[in-house]
Amino acid sequence: MRRFVPILVVLVLALPATSWALGNLAGDGTLVVDNGRGQVLVKARGGIIGRFDSGRLLVEETVGSDGRGPVVYGAERIRDLGGHRTLYVGEDVRFRMIGGPYRVTIQAVGMDVSAVGRGTVVLDATGFTDLPGRFSINGGPFQPLPGKPSTYQLGQSPPGQIGK
Repeated sequence: MRRFVPILVVLVLALPATSWALGNLAGDGTLVVDNGRGQVLVKARGGIIGRFDSGRLLVEETVGSDGRGPVVYGAERIRDLGGHRTLYVGEDVRFRMIGGPYRVTIQAVGMDVSAVGRGTVVLDATGFTDLPGRFSINGGPFQPLPGKPSTYQLGQSPPGQIGK
């Protein structure tokens, strides 16, 4: 009986944390861009990692960020644009942003991007009708990047949060 009480206490204390964690995972979506050419804009709360052969990366850290800034390697030029906006330009650039809300615009060739979270995505391979790359949204099948700006929903609102 003495062992049962501590185990019961641990289970009771762990239940709210577990339900909170599962609630935060529900509704998260995914984006995968494979060898893309053009522009990818991701405005979401979650995480994003990626790389590109040649291009530019504009990172806008939004209010409410968790304080962990972007991690970017390989940029030949870095320019602070003010207002929590930073532009990175170069070849063979790698980046990641994990945690709070962010807005990332990638204009590049040879980009590979993976994002997880909730928000919106705009994909545009205008001018790259020849081999624009491919993408998958929310676990769907891969398809060519669109030849005009197209908006997609990343994930979905968890039950009870529709319209919030």
